[in-house]
Amino acid sequence: MTSQAESHPHTAGLSRRTAHRDVLTNDLSRNMKFVSLFSGAGGLDLGFEAAGWDCVYASDIDATAIDTLEVNKGKRVHGTAMLGRAFIEKADVRESSGRDILAKAGIRRGDVSTVVGGPPCQSWSSAGHQLGFEDPRGRLFRDYIRIAGELDVRWLVFENVRGLLTARGPDGKPGSALQHIRETLLKAGFQTSVEMLNAADYGGGAA
Repeated sequence: MTSQAESHPHTAGLSRRTAHRDVLTNDLSRNMKFVSLFSGAGGLDLGFEAAGWDCVYASDIDATAIDTLEVNKGKRVHGTAMLGRAFIEKADVRESSGRDILAKAGIRRGDVSTVVGGPPCQSWSSAGHQLGFEDPRGRLFRDYIRIAGELDVRWLVFENVRGLLTARGPDGKPGSALQHIRETLLKAGFQTSVEMLNAADYGGGAA
């Protein structure tokens, strides 16, 4: 996830656990807490909080990103105290666990309905030479899904660059990387939908 709002299209996948739609709707109305991974400068978090959600935990491996979150913690944006109740830390998702996150956030398994994040996009972008799964960063989505399962969330948002739509997986076919990620999500119990969004259409500034 980049630390600035970008004006070019990004993909955003909203996944949900296989369950009855009415049950999900009722659960969501009662529980609007979320965990943020690959938080960057907090762009996704800010949007979710402005929409009435409550971030309880945010992390990134980049120290500068964490400094940015800490400096802005509690500042009022659109009438909301940004990350006001969130536990913020520098962390590597490969070493993180749902149990540790719950303990640090002071909540129980099932208290969080959603995980939000932008797993590293360099593996799928032209600037990152589109190395895909050959780039270790391109495999971090597995830890993202693992932690979502350990937290027992119903929903997750997976934000990434447009290049992921046509990225090649191990079979070399365009689009097969995204298909592999979606199949991994399905095996973990998540149904998926994919949308390509342009931040400029929603008032986001140019990079």
